[in-house]
Amino acid sequence: MVEGRLNLEPEVQEIFQSIDNSRNFLLSGGAGSGKTYSLVNVIRQAIVENSTAKVACMTYTNAAVKEIEERVNHKNLNVSTIHDFLWDNIKHFQKELKEALISLSNNEEITKISIEEVNPVPDNYYSILPDGVQYKEFVRIREGIISHDELLIVANYLFEKYPKLSSIVKDKYKFFFIDEYQDTSKAVVETFLTHFKRSERKNIIGFFGDAMQSIYEDGIGNLDDYKGDDAEQVNEIPKKQNRRNPKLVIDLANKLRTDAITQEPSTDPKAPNMDNGVIKPGTVLFLHSTDANINKVEAFLTANYAWDFNNSKETKELNLTHNLIAGKQVLET
Repeated sequence: MVEGRLNLEPEVQEIFQSIDNSRNFLLSGGAGSGKTYSLVNVIRQAIVENSTAKVACMTYTNAAVKEIEERVNHKNLNVSTIHDFLWDNIKHFQKELKEALISLSNNEEITKISIEEVNPVPDNYYSILPDGVQYKEFVRIREGIISHDELLIVANYLFEKYPKLSSIVKDKYKFFFIDEYQDTSKAVVETFLTHFKRSERKNIIGFFGDAMQSIYEDGIGNLDDYKGDDAEQVNEIPKKQNRRNPKLVIDLANKLRTDAITQEPSTDPKAPNMDNGVIKPGTVLFLHSTDANINKVEAFLTANYAWDFNNSKETKELNLTHNLIAGKQVLET
């Protein structure tokens, strides 16, 4: 076995078996399984075994980018959001970008990109565009300014139309790792798993995430259309060990999951959910309110379970609606 692999967790060893066989892979694991922990170990080992190769790691948020950069710092690693990665690789092709915007604007099926009252958009529409096509936080298609959603559509269009673009990007990086893949746009997955194949360059694409944690309607959700045992398909590697949650939480999660993953306590005695080599028991509690008064819940948990809602390190709150978050902000200011 390659040096260093014996010290890796079993799922990461399996990932490198997939890499050895030139197969793209998917590491699937539930909440608390330590997917980011595995991702970091994969990046480190990939750099050890390929000292001159470049690694691109993409994730969904800037916060996640910062977390990964803090865990791995290497000159050969480029960590970014998916949007920033795509823009960095297409922004210099201004002629093609202008053509893409015009073509997409004239496509009635592409509702997110259009120029009102200009139909059809002429080929010379962007002939005078001093700053070229730009990517910003807002959208002004008339002025050649695109934002997040439009960028994904434009990038997919360019990678589909220009196979050479895939070769250019694949020449830069040997490894492409995509974190939290379930919330990634279908267009992005199509770019990496369909359009990239039209380039003969050999690379590895790895996905990390959990189909059951998908929270965005326009995300891919799962890779079922791409997974399989064939060498050209994505090799799924389930991660059953849970490194974060106590036993009762793991047991509850297993009852809620509808896929083939049944989580089990980590075998790593140093995992956060272990205490002297034994899984922490934990507590599961369901509270129901008839008047949606969150203050009653906080008072109950403070009195009966010694929860300290002023200690952000010990107590975490997940508010699923904007009005709840807004209410909290008003109270804090």
